[in-house]
Amino acid sequence: MLHLTLESIIHGLLYIMAAALMFIVFTPRSLSSTLKRRLLFVGLLVVFTTVFLSLEEIDSLVYALHLTSVSLALAVLYEGLLPGVVTGMVLFFGGTLLYGNHWLPTGTAISVLLLTGLLFHFKIKPNTQQKLSLVNLFLVLLYMLIYIGVSLALGHALNVLQLGIIAVGVAFSSLLVSFIYFNVKNREWYEQMLIISEKNQIVGELAASISHEIRNPLTTTRGFLQLMSREPLDRETFERYRTYAFEGIDHANAIITDYLNFSKPSEEERRLLNVKDEIDGVIPWLKPYSALSNITVEVYHLSKEPLIICGEVKKFQQCMLNIMKNGIEAMPEGGKLTVQTELVRNKIQILVRDTGCGMDRSQVKRLGLPYYTTKERGTGLGLMVVMNMVREMNGKIFFHSKMNHGTICELQLERAAASE
Repeated sequence: MLHLTLESIIHGLLYIMAAALMFIVFTPRSLSSTLKRRLLFVGLLVVFTTVFLSLEEIDSLVYALHLTSVSLALAVLYEGLLPGVVTGMVLFFGGTLLYGNHWLPTGTAISVLLLTGLLFHFKIKPNTQQKLSLVNLFLVLLYMLIYIGVSLALGHALNVLQLGIIAVGVAFSSLLVSFIYFNVKNREWYEQMLIISEKNQIVGELAASISHEIRNPLTTTRGFLQLMSREPLDRETFERYRTYAFEGIDHANAIITDYLNFSKPSEEERRLLNVKDEIDGVIPWLKPYSALSNITVEVYHLSKEPLIICGEVKKFQQCMLNIMKNGIEAMPEGGKLTVQTELVRNKIQILVRDTGCGMDRSQVKRLGLPYYTTKERGTGLGLMVVMNMVREMNGKIFFHSKMNHGTICELQLERAAASE
């Protein structure tokens, strides 16, 4: 009998854990805290209970005290009224009809556990794993006391040693199942808290970075304005100080512009754009800038058919300008910037390749982070703007780079039908 008792406790515990983990792992986020979530719990409960009763040989007292109490406490404490009531009904009829347990001890213990569990579920709502484990342990022990008390009142003979083994198994199972269920069930809550924490940290870093980035050029401008007021000052020196002052103001303005473009992009009507035409239209704007750095710009359209996307003209142009400008600035000693368009597996691919200094893996991974830049006078916001715009166009952006071998920026955009 003792061997069957231990075997039944272990098998019952495995089935409870399997059902709980199946429910938590396969519950979609969209069903969280809804009636559908609870109905899914009930459905899995019925399936696992049916399989258990069909395949397992279990002692009737173990079923009544161990399987019923642990399963019911878990359902009512964590999931609430509907899963708790349905779990209680399934376990009640399974115990009375299949195992021949007396209806009075089973029904009384289940009713008490349900009412007490619902009280904890709706009113107290423990929010830590330790509290929930203690409440869960209290519920299963209360169930056992009620069941044993009613059974003894009815004159049923109970084996004390068997009761002791079952009591240990119930206590261990309730603590283990509660621990696992709590930690797995709350994984999404932990993820959300982590995301919120990261967002708050990023906001703080942005605020600090903006203040720092703007203060530097403004401080420089103020210094040169002070120098300009000193006498005597020759014309050449005066013009040089004025130029530096304007550059400081322009730099501060560029930081604010980049930040506004990232945080609140302008709204524009989306329409069909020909990628080839838009890129060809952007290149003339870059010619003077590239010529100053002794950089040649070459464009290759490798697909004969039109490359059409759905997007906003200004955003796409700004996106391409920022990427090309980054490539030019990566070649201070001159070089070649190559822009290539092609249709690859029904997606529009745009490659912007420079022959600059390149980046290592750690630098590539950090691209797009707030205020991270590899340029001496960069703000780190331009690439954030680019990535935001690419996402708005349902596209993807990748960077391939090696030190001293240049960088390739790859854009993959969804192709739109010309008739859209």
